[in-house]
Amino acid sequence: MAGAAGLSAIAFADHNSVANVAAGVALAERSGIEFIPCLEFNTICRGLDLHILAYFIDYTSARLTAWLKEIRREKKKQAEMRVTKLNELGFVLSMQDVEKFAAGREPTGISYLKAIITREENRGDERIKRFIDGDRSDSPYLNFYRDYLRGGKPAFVPLQSVDSFSVMNRIKELGGIPVLAHPSDTGDEIIITLIEGGLSGLEVFSSYHTPGEEAHFLAIAKEYGLVVTAGSDFHGGAVKPNVTLGGIRGNSYELVEKLKEARLRGK
Repeated sequence: MAGAAGLSAIAFADHNSVANVAAGVALAERSGIEFIPCLEFNTICRGLDLHILAYFIDYTSARLTAWLKEIRREKKKQAEMRVTKLNELGFVLSMQDVEKFAAGREPTGISYLKAIITREENRGDERIKRFIDGDRSDSPYLNFYRDYLRGGKPAFVPLQSVDSFSVMNRIKELGGIPVLAHPSDTGDEIIITLIEGGLSGLEVFSSYHTPGEEAHFLAIAKEYGLVVTAGSDFHGGAVKPNVTLGGIRGNSYELVEKLKEARLRGK
């Protein structure tokens, strides 16, 4: 897909997992497309669910493997608490329903919304009809996550073990470059605080951002000497039908070169 899109480099940034990085390395060798090891950590800062990318992290590290196992245990507890909160909101679903649709992976907005939609007890619920054929049906699973599961929403459950600042420090210890993903709803004050706490880069170009937001974040990156990255946040047509692989403004190989330079500087 990256080849068909004309991309010369790509990174897989799965949430809290490097399970697909080895496959990316192998595909890169066969395709000639450069591959950058990466993952995306769910972190917490002042009650917000912030996503920190870890470019060039040592994905073979035993320390990283142990850390990710610890996070997965916490994520399981988080999923159980999310189900409880959704039940309290009047939705009928169980943890078994969610696990069925997660299919052995970390539960996402897809898992929770499918678990709810497939239960007869939720049929006719106007809140769910919005995601089936209403105003939130353009990207139903993503929109469900945004409306119910993310920071500040009714079924949000924070992971206290993944403080943004400690995550950034550990990423650096593992040879990675911490970059704040899609910062459009983070707020400048928190972005500056993260920079002071060790943030190395901003995902300036994103499918989440308007041209005005991109210009704003680019100015911040230049002012503070941050690495600039681009991410389509492509999740496939089923999850984000309006997002194409690599289809974003500002997507140039120069960004990869700057990222490599930052790695050599140990930034």
